[in-house]
Amino acid sequence: MNERPAIGRFRNDRAAQRYFAGYDAVIRDWPVPLEPLDVPTGYGTTRLYRTGAPEGLPVMFLPGMGGNSLGWIHASGPVGAHHPVYLADPLGTAGRSDQTAPLRDTKDLADWIRQVLDGIDVPRVYLVGFSYGGYMSLVQAARTPERVAGMTLLDPAAFRVAGLTHYAWGFGCGIGMQLPPLLRRPLAKLLYSDSINRPEDVRVAISGTYLYKGAQPAMVPLTDDELAVVTAPTRILFGKHSTMQDSAAVARRLARVLPAAEVELVPGTGHAIALDVPDLVNARILEHAAKVSRPAGP
Repeated sequence: MNERPAIGRFRNDRAAQRYFAGYDAVIRDWPVPLEPLDVPTGYGTTRLYRTGAPEGLPVMFLPGMGGNSLGWIHASGPVGAHHPVYLADPLGTAGRSDQTAPLRDTKDLADWIRQVLDGIDVPRVYLVGFSYGGYMSLVQAARTPERVAGMTLLDPAAFRVAGLTHYAWGFGCGIGMQLPPLLRRPLAKLLYSDSINRPEDVRVAISGTYLYKGAQPAMVPLTDDELAVVTAPTRILFGKHSTMQDSAAVARRLARVLPAAEVELVPGTGHAIALDVPDLVNARILEHAAKVSRPAGP
């Protein structure tokens, strides 16, 4: 049985070389200019990419389990037109961050993000989290509410452990990206995952899942009590056909334990909502972040 390593690492030197050949090419050809920042923390050096407006409410993007900055190729430009944007390569995942100490639990996750925010001198941030990144965002909002101005969460993986249906979906998406378009298109409809029709957007990003041994803490579903302490203005978009959770059931639960959250079930989409409907996602982020940024009335 393969145990999760305490410190993330590539499987071997050849895997690292293969991964970074693709990673560096994607960063080099990014649609908007990126400024790399290496931020020291007690858990290792975290690579961020800064882009976007010089002033305004800062927005930090947190990817899904095993993901990194590459997953936000369609979001950084549109959101950055209105906000300073920070894309994170989380510790414990493939990318340009360098982990030196383990992230053991949610306390460490929140402490790591707090140290990153301190390192870039951002007192309060708007978080955008996809899947596991949504889990990290909720943990941060619960543990350091003074640092989180608001959040948009994209099919957050915070409510139940992934089951066989979800892993089968992921396997199907991986296979679909290798198929010719004639076969890929009907499979994309079956899986509610239009992004597999654009494999060039995600191929490098997901290659880390088999080239790198990740060391992020396992997701532990959040309890009602943990969710109830979240006070940051929150918008949550679920794929109506998500395999991560029963979206409608979670929406009903959130109406009870987090009634101030704005929850939307997006039809025709599954778990990969961040890449499947980027225009809709960007519009929802900007709309909610503008509401959060707006000064309170008299």
